[in-house]
Amino acid sequence: MLKTLLLLLVFLLSACTTRPAIPPKSHANDLPWGAIDLNINSNKKYSIKHSLGSILTQKANRYSDTNSSVPFNILTLTGGGSRGAFGTGFLLGWTDKGDIPKFDIVTGISTGAVMAPFIFLGDEELEKVKYFYTQSHTEDVFVSSWLHFFGYGYIMNAKPLKKLFKKTFNKAFLDKVTLEHKKGRRLYIGTTNIDTGQLTVWDMGAIASSDRADKYERFCDIIYASSALPVYLPPQYISIDIENKKYYQMHIDGGIYSQVFMIGLLVNWGEILDFKKDANTDFDVTLYTVANRKYRQRDMYEPVQQAPFSIIEAYVLTEMDLLFDRSLYRLYKSCQTKGFKFKMAAIPDKLDAIVTNPTEFDPMQMTQLYELGYNLGHGDIEWKKKIEMDEYDINKFHH
Repeated sequence: MLKTLLLLLVFLLSACTTRPAIPPKSHANDLPWGAIDLNINSNKKYSIKHSLGSILTQKANRYSDTNSSVPFNILTLTGGGSRGAFGTGFLLGWTDKGDIPKFDIVTGISTGAVMAPFIFLGDEELEKVKYFYTQSHTEDVFVSSWLHFFGYGYIMNAKPLKKLFKKTFNKAFLDKVTLEHKKGRRLYIGTTNIDTGQLTVWDMGAIASSDRADKYERFCDIIYASSALPVYLPPQYISIDIENKKYYQMHIDGGIYSQVFMIGLLVNWGEILDFKKDANTDFDVTLYTVANRKYRQRDMYEPVQQAPFSIIEAYVLTEMDLLFDRSLYRLYKSCQTKGFKFKMAAIPDKLDAIVTNPTEFDPMQMTQLYELGYNLGHGDIEWKKKIEMDEYDINKFHH
């Protein structure tokens, strides 16, 4: 009997589940519909030139009769799991304060991807994201599924979260996104195509505007994929049509590639776009980042148990912290290179962590973090405008 159990355990540990049809290697870099071709020379329907370039052109033309600069505001939302309660509170506090900009672009990745559609729309949609980040319990989001680790490679089942997305991102919601998209605003979400190890950026407004019947499914799948932390949650298979056959790419947490992002910052758009002669191309760009965690968090002390999953969790969280720091610094340096204003709000670095585990949803802890963010957003915001970073964690914020 014991021998049989041992053999069964070995079988489970070595099991591998067959995944849906994998794209041929010759089409490895093909993009599913709704994903943006980041090649600046591409003229495809879903391309950076068509998506981002079109709104830059619209704005430049709209301000052609003025001598003042053209205001252009970007909001980037970071990863951070259940710590999204901070960013949600901050943005709702800023909204209630009354001087929050109407952002031309909103980008979200990981938990920022969950927040982004609601922040993009504002108004009554803000109550929904507030509820999610203050009233949700872990079991409302995902449930334990340890047996799926053997063969499937994940330990939690995301059915509750997917059900919530399907209920929320319905026709009425996508119609609102479509309306804002037509006004010249953009909502971008990032996922990681783990088959290629590359970031995939999705134009969510273009997806919502599509006349395709599967746009609701795609919208939900992308939001989920961007927040699907590997091993912890199952990946999302996203279909792609190649030579009249359907294949599936594996997409996971966008935060694995970058914890915050904005596309096209370093492009010289004056050489790429066909602006009218009297177009006003004097853009006054401000990039706001709301960080759902501390920046340069190196003061924590959490002894790790000598157990596989404890070590794996500590490893992943450490790597995510480092990636967060580097992603944010890269964004800051891009702004500095182009002369754009950079403003960041983050969980105060001297504050003891309120939400200790970003994969756990505890209403009491999240409400505390939400209220902290709300008070900071509603008050005199102390933006971090400069970041210093060196190789060995000797880093400081400067106002």
